[in-house]
Amino acid sequence: MKKILVATTNIGKKQEMSDILKTPLDFVELELDEVQSMDISYVSKRKTEEAFKILKKPVITDDVGVFIDAWNGFPGPFAKYILETLGNKNILKLLEKEKNRKVIVKSAVSYHDGKKVHTFVGIAEGKLAYKEKGKNGWGFDPIIIPHGDKRTFGEMRPHEKNGVSHRRKALDKLKEFLESKNKKML
Repeated sequence: MKKILVATTNIGKKQEMSDILKTPLDFVELELDEVQSMDISYVSKRKTEEAFKILKKPVITDDVGVFIDAWNGFPGPFAKYILETLGNKNILKLLEKEKNRKVIVKSAVSYHDGKKVHTFVGIAEGKLAYKEKGKNGWGFDPIIIPHGDKRTFGEMRPHEKNGVSHRRKALDKLKEFLESKNKKML
């Protein structure tokens, strides 16, 4: 498979995408405008369309949303802004008396093949920890405990997180799509 172009400024995403896809990737740092929508797939698709207009080459982008059940799905796709504004400690402080700790993390990976955008969504369900745990990963990783585990993503080794994460599930779908596309060309 030839190298795939990925537009992101997030160093953590670069590492995870490389580890999960196990295919040659070329990264380009682009600050892309994000439309305001609670639909993570729509946000991802629009980012990919913008990246394609700039690069004029097939490209992948990724967008993530953190949907906290007790907050009716907020912050959703606004997770980056909320994290930068409040930080994990303050998010947990706002939730300290909340018994409903359910959270869904969604990754929407979009690929523009030169003709159209294909979007693949991966979901990881879990719960919010009561305090930050772990030094691995970034973002919300120290406060999200994926379903079926007792550790936060931040306590997991990268390969463990990559085995169960929202991004893994979305990238597996992308990889399957690309492999089927390549088989049709043979």
